[in-house]
Formats: sequence, structure tokens, C-alpha cells
Amino acid sequence: MKRSHKVISIVAVSLLGFGLFLWSAIGNHYVVAMSDSHSFTIDMPFVSLRKILVQTNASSEIINAGEHSKLISIKTRNREAHLNNILAPRKSWEGSEVRDLTLEISDPYIGTRTAPFTQHVSVTPGSIDSVIQLARKEGPLLGYNVTTHIGGSGKASQFNTTLEMKIDTPAPWFAHWFARTRVRSTMRRTLRAQEEEIRAAVEKHRGQF
Repeated sequence: MKRSHKVISIVAVSLLGFGLFLWSAIGNHYVVAMSDSHSFTIDMPFVSLRKILVQTNASSEIINAGEHSKLISIKTRNREAHLNNILAPRKSWEGSEVRDLTLEISDPYIGTRTAPFTQHVSVTPGSIDSVIQLARKEGPLLGYNVTTHIGGSGKASQFNTTLEMKIDTPAPWFAHWFARTRVRSTMRRTLRAQEEEIRAAVEKHRGQF
């Protein structure tokens, strides 16, 4: 084989190999599944805070928090409640309900998606628990769950929230770390935005109950 032909063959094989590498890298998808938690304290007795969250539109304002989520609609389909002692100063009552939510979620990888969610809320004299779950996957958005526990003692109330996300990203193998970094950054901004919205809602209604 002439030297020029040999060189051409080597170049052709190299280009073919590089092309296959690019095809495999760009064609792959990477599912990012992550969770992050955030806790903070509000200077308000839990009884007063519970009344604000239950008896005003503060819960909707909180769900609507942040640059990456927007509440489109909310519908209650199951509600149970009872008063243990309606004359007691603390109004020791308990309740639960299930809501159907429609949220608009935005993320660099999924764009803007309108997706259905289900929220389960449980309220007792000493705590509020909320679980918001993606009802079905929407495009690359495979999972999006928010679990919140609110309780308190004395003059302070404690919020503990965990956000779980599962997103199918177009990141090739060498960009997996970057995809995880961007998703985690989005999650932390969302949790911080939720805290800011909760604080704003509490201050808005402080002193009403």
C-alpha cells in the first residue's frame, strides 16, 4: 500500500472512531435523581402559625413560591376534619385533605412544563405535614416530590422540607457532574425561595389570629 493511501486510511479510521464517540456521547441521556433538605425556624408560636396556614391563602402562596414553580389550579377532592374541644382556647382539632394541583415547573433541562401533582395534608394540634408528589411524569420530568413537616414548641415554629427531583437530562457521560450541579443548584434555589415565601406569608398575616 502506498504511503499516501495508508495515511488516508488511518485518517478515515480515526475520523470514523471520533464520529462514533461523538454519536455515543451526544446520544446518551443521564437521569439525575437527587434530594436536598432545608430547615429553618420562625419566631411565632405554632398555634398562631397553624391558623395562618390553614385559615388563609398562605398555603397556596407557599406552593407558588420561587422562580421555578407556579400554581395553575388547586382542587380539594377529599377532606376530613373534627374538633376535639371546640371551646378550648387552643381549638384542639385535627384534619386531613387530598388536593389535585396543576403546577408549571421550569428548569434548564426540561424547559417549561405543566404537570399534575397530588398533595396530602395532615394537620394536628402540634404539627402540619404536607407531601406533594408528581402524579405522572411529564417529558423529561420523571419525579418531583416535596415533603414538609412543621412543628414547634414555645414561641418558635420549625420547618423541615425535603425536595426530591428526577430529571432525564441530555448530558453525555463527561458532563454528568455538570448536570448534577445544575439540578442541585435549582433545588437549593427552590428551597430558599420557599422559605422566603413562607416568611412573607407569615408576616402578612401576623397578628390576625
